[in-house]
Amino acid sequence: MPFIGLTGNFGMGKTTVLRFFKDSGAYTINADALVSHILKRPSIINKLTAILGREVMRKRCGKPSINKRRVADIIFQNPEKRGLVEKVIHPEVMRLVECIKRKIIKKNPAAIVISEAPLLYEAHYERLFDKIIVVYCNKDVALRRLMAKGFSREDAMRRMRTQMPISKKKSSADFLINNNFNISNTRLQVKRIFKKLSQ
Repeated sequence: MPFIGLTGNFGMGKTTVLRFFKDSGAYTINADALVSHILKRPSIINKLTAILGREVMRKRCGKPSINKRRVADIIFQNPEKRGLVEKVIHPEVMRLVECIKRKIIKKNPAAIVISEAPLLYEAHYERLFDKIIVVYCNKDVALRRLMAKGFSREDAMRRMRTQMPISKKKSSADFLINNNFNISNTRLQVKRIFKKLSQ
């Protein structure tokens, strides 16, 4: 049962690649979905509002919740607050990842489990995984994709600057996926890697 970490930088296509691995037969864990789940916990809401202020709160169906976009706007302009928020969120995410992984393995000991981990290297989680896959593309390609999603050029560039250079991540990876090209090309790379992981 290999446990695989999937990472890359902002706008490079991690979530798309994760979906392709799921289509190929892997069990996948989506980091964004876990963060959304964690942000509903009252204890986390209290910790984040203590760090960022009540401006990050909103109400949904009468219940308090965290506005992820507002959190991002603040932390990508304030490295100190970003560090404090990451110390709250990251351990909780990894606890959930480990719990989900155990449940999957209990059902299927031969399962290939791939967990998206955007800040895998930055948070020093390399040791938790058997293998690491890095998704990469050129900076201008990532920027274009992010702007197509509604990010301003300035905001996208600011977020990209907060992460470790992709060249460093590539040099430490077990597998690389070049996401500069079309969807079909990326899907083919995923299938090849999944075949190797299955052997």
